[in-house]
Amino acid sequence: MKIENKTPTFDEIILHLLPLLKNGTTSEDQTILSVLEDIGQRVGEDSWKLKQAGQMTLF
Repeated sequence: MKIENKTPTFDEIILHLLPLLKNGTTSEDQTILSVLEDIGQRVGEDSWKLKQAGQMTLF
C-alpha cells in the first residue's frame, strides 16, 4: 500500500493478515491493533500508514 501511496483501513489490514496466520489461528483484534500502533501511525479516522524509518525504536 505504501508503494501505491494508499492508506489502508484497519479492516483491510485484517483482511490481508488473516490468510498469513499459521495453523488457521486468529489473533484478537486488540492484539493486532497494539502491534499496528507500534509500527504504524493512524491517518484520519480509520486509516493507517507505516511509521518513517527514523521514528521506530528498538526498546
